[in-house]
Amino acid sequence: MKIKKQKIRKFLKSENLINLIVFIVLFGFLLSFFKPEVMLSSTVTTGGDTASHYYPAYYLKNYLLPNGKIIGWCPGWYIGMPMFQFYFPLTFILMDLLSLFIPLQIAFKLITALGSFLLPITTFFGLRLMKFKFPVPILASIFTLAILFNQGNSMWGINIPSTLAGEFSESFGVSIMILFFGFLYKGIEERKFLLRNALMFAVIAFSHIITALIAITSSAFFLLQRKKLFANFKYLFLVFTIGFLLVAFWFLPFIAKVKYTSHFAVKWYYGDAWKEIFPDIFLPFYAFAAFGLYYAWKKKDQRILFFIFPIIMGVLLYLIGPMIGIIEIRFVPFIQLFPLLIGAYGLGEFLRKFSSSKLLPLIVLVITLIWINHNVTYIGYWIEWNYSGFEAKQTWPSYKAVNDFLKGDQNDPRVVYEHSPLHNSAGTERAFESLPLFSGRSTLEGLYLQSIETSPFVFYIQSEISQVTSCPFPEWSCTTFNSTKAAKHLEMFNVKNVVARSDTVKGELNTSSLYKLVATFDPYEIYELKTNDGHYVYVPKYEPVLFETKQWKNVAYYKWFSNESLLDIPLVFTENANVDSKDFKLIRTDGSVDDLPKVPIDNNNCNIQERVNNEEIVFKTNCVGKPHIIRISYFPNWKVDGASRIYMVSPSFMLVFPEKQEVRVWYGSTFVDYLGDLLTIAGLAIVIYLSLLKSHKVIKFRKR
Repeated sequence: MKIKKQKIRKFLKSENLINLIVFIVLFGFLLSFFKPEVMLSSTVTTGGDTASHYYPAYYLKNYLLPNGKIIGWCPGWYIGMPMFQFYFPLTFILMDLLSLFIPLQIAFKLITALGSFLLPITTFFGLRLMKFKFPVPILASIFTLAILFNQGNSMWGINIPSTLAGEFSESFGVSIMILFFGFLYKGIEERKFLLRNALMFAVIAFSHIITALIAITSSAFFLLQRKKLFANFKYLFLVFTIGFLLVAFWFLPFIAKVKYTSHFAVKWYYGDAWKEIFPDIFLPFYAFAAFGLYYAWKKKDQRILFFIFPIIMGVLLYLIGPMIGIIEIRFVPFIQLFPLLIGAYGLGEFLRKFSSSKLLPLIVLVITLIWINHNVTYIGYWIEWNYSGFEAKQTWPSYKAVNDFLKGDQNDPRVVYEHSPLHNSAGTERAFESLPLFSGRSTLEGLYLQSIETSPFVFYIQSEISQVTSCPFPEWSCTTFNSTKAAKHLEMFNVKNVVARSDTVKGELNTSSLYKLVATFDPYEIYELKTNDGHYVYVPKYEPVLFETKQWKNVAYYKWFSNESLLDIPLVFTENANVDSKDFKLIRTDGSVDDLPKVPIDNNNCNIQERVNNEEIVFKTNCVGKPHIIRISYFPNWKVDGASRIYMVSPSFMLVFPEKQEVRVWYGSTFVDYLGDLLTIAGLAIVIYLSLLKSHKVIKFRKR
C-alpha cells in the first residue's frame, strides 16, 4: 500500500501528469467543436465533397466486401467506374468494420474526424520516439492545433476545413505519417522496427498517395549519412519494398491502368498567396521555429534537419505536381506543418531553462487555446452543418420525396440533375450525387472524377443541362445551357429523368417538346426525356467505323461528341487498325472525322432483352453478328462470353459483336490484378516469416 501511494505521489509530480492534463484539455477543446450529440446521431453526413463519400462507404459495406472485394465496379456514377481502384480505401474499410458495432452513419462520422483527433497524439509519440525531451513532445501536440484550425484554405489537406470538405483520408494518413517518422528515425538509429515500419508505410500508402510521397521522399534524409549509407539504404529499401508489396493488389493495377483515367492537375489560383500559405494563425508558432533552428544549429541536432526534409520535399513536389498529375497545392500543408514542430522544439529548449518548466506547458496550452479561438470563425458552424446530416436540412422532406419517386436500381435508366449552388439547401451543392444511395438509381456525376475516362463527357452534358456549371477539367472545355442539344447526349447515356432546381432550367424544360414534367416536390421538378427508350444495350443506326488514333479522347471529345451530326456514327478506337480490322467493314486511318461514311444497319427488327447488375450485363438478342453498343464505361477488366472481345466505342462505351443469342459481359480480373494479388501474398508471407523470428536476425545490419 505504501509503495502504491509513493507511485501515485510520484505520478502527481511527474511530467506524465502534465501530459495527461494537456491531452484532456486539448481533446475537450476539440470536442467543443465536434459535439458528441451531433457526431453520435444516426444521420447521413453532408457538406462539400464529404456527403458524396458516404455512398462509396455504403457500397463497400453492402456489395464489395460481402463479395470478397475491396475494389470493384460501381454503376452509380459516371455510367460506371472502378470503385476504389483510383481512390484510397483504408478509411472506408475502417468505417465498415466499425459499423459492425454501431450504425454506419455514426461510424462514417467518427472515422472522417479521426485524423484530426489522432494528429496531436501521434505527434506526441512520434517526437517521444525520436527522444525529444519534455516538454517538446507535448508542446508539439499543442502546436498541431494551429494547422488543424487553420482557416486559410478548405481544400489543401490536414486542417479541419479540408477534412470537412472531404479530405479525411489524407488527414488520417498524415497522422500516421508523423508516428511513422518517429519509428523510422528510431528504427534506423537502433536497427529495429523494420517490420513495424513496413506495416505503417503500407497503412500510409493505403490512406493517401500524397502522404506516401512525402514519407518516401523525406526518408532520403537518412542517405546523407555517408558512414551508414549502405545500411540505411538497405533498411529503407526493405521497409518500402515490403510496404509496397502489402498494397500491391491495389497499387500495381492503379499504376498499370492509369491511362483509363481522366487527367486532372489544375494549377491553383492564389488570391493573396502569402496570406493563404502563411496565414496569421501560424505566425507566433513560426517565430519559435526560428529559435528551434538556432538551437538545432548550436547543438548539431540532426532530428531538426530531418524535419526540414518534408518541407524541402513539399516544395519540390509542389513544383513537379502538375507534371505527375497531382494538384500541386496539396503539398503545401506539409510546408506549413513541420515548422510548427520545429517551433515546439525551439520553445521547449527555451522553457527548459526555467525551474518551473514542468508547469509551463499548461500556460502555453491556455495561451494557444485563446489564440486559436480568436482566429476561428466558421469551423464550428461547418462541423455542425456536415454532421447534423441531410435529415436535419430544411429541404430534406422534398429531397427525400424526389429520391422516393425515382426509386429503382441499376436496371433502370439513369437520372441526371441540374448542377446548381441552390442544392446547398439540401446540405451540399453535390447533394444529388447521392441519388444512387437514396434512390438506388444511377446518375452521371459523382466524386472521384479522375477514376474513369468517361467523366469529361459527363461534365460536358452537365453544362448542357445546367444554368451554372462546374466544368472541372482545365483541358476539356464545356458548352452552354441548351436542353435541346442535351437531349441527344442524354439519350446516348440512357438518361430518362432530369431533376431541375433553378427557374431558368425549369422554364426551358417546361416549354420543350422533348421533356415531360412528371413530378413536383418544391423546390424540385422531375422531367422525363420522351425520346429515350431506357435500354442499356442497342444496335446502332450505322456501321461503326474503326478509327486509328493515339489521341482517342481528343477525337471523341472535341471532334465527335460536340458535333451532333456525327453522334449516330460510332467510332471504335484503336492504335493499330491492322490488328483490329477483322470485325469492321469501315476503317479510317487518317485521323479525320470529315466525311465519315454512313452505312445503315437494319436494326428495326432487333429485339434485345437485357439485365444489368452491379458487375454484370446479360442480354439476349436476335441480331447475332451485328454490332451491339453497351452504354457503360469501357474498362480493361470487362470480359465477355458470347462474343470474341470487347471494343471501346465512342464516347467511351463498350461494343461487342455477338456470336450467340445470349451474351454475358462481366467485370473480372486482368493479368495485372492477378500479379498484384500474388505480390501482396508474397508481402504477407514475408511479414509472417519476419514476425515469427524473435529478433528479425535474418536481416543483419552493421552498427557503426
